[in-house]
Amino acid sequence: MSFKIKTILCAVDLSENSDQVLLASIAEARVHDARIQLLHIIPSFDAAMAVPIASFMGEDRFSELINEKKEETVAAIRERVDKLNKETQENDPRGGTERIKDIHVYEGDAVIEILNMIDKLGADMLVMGSHGKGITEHTFVGSVARKVLKRVNIPVLLVPSVAR
Repeated sequence: MSFKIKTILCAVDLSENSDQVLLASIAEARVHDARIQLLHIIPSFDAAMAVPIASFMGEDRFSELINEKKEETVAAIRERVDKLNKETQENDPRGGTERIKDIHVYEGDAVIEILNMIDKLGADMLVMGSHGKGITEHTFVGSVARKVLKRVNIPVLLVPSVAR
């Protein structure tokens, strides 16, 4: 039985490390001749906050604001991809951003949404950043990455934070 990586799910959070995560995805996509699906998760409002806000604003306006945030996030990701494409083509004419098939932006819990997208897309590999914070176990692997690693059943490439 042969294992082929055709679809790479690249989880980006628009932090400083996101460019490195995307570059790692592009490198893996080149090696495996794969396509990249970008994913960004907008943290959802706590229900204790969302209900009063939606009541005050009206549910329709609240939904509109969330959709506007998703659209702004997609635009920000596209802008970063375009910038990265220009920078990488100066050093490597092969570029690589053309391997990005889609950009997905969802609201919710990052761990749950990443795992759901792996299943939904049939992803063969996950590339994500690792944010080290503090001097506890999170120093080397962030909490989202740690939780995903415990439950994922595909290869994962963790890209360390450039701030180290």
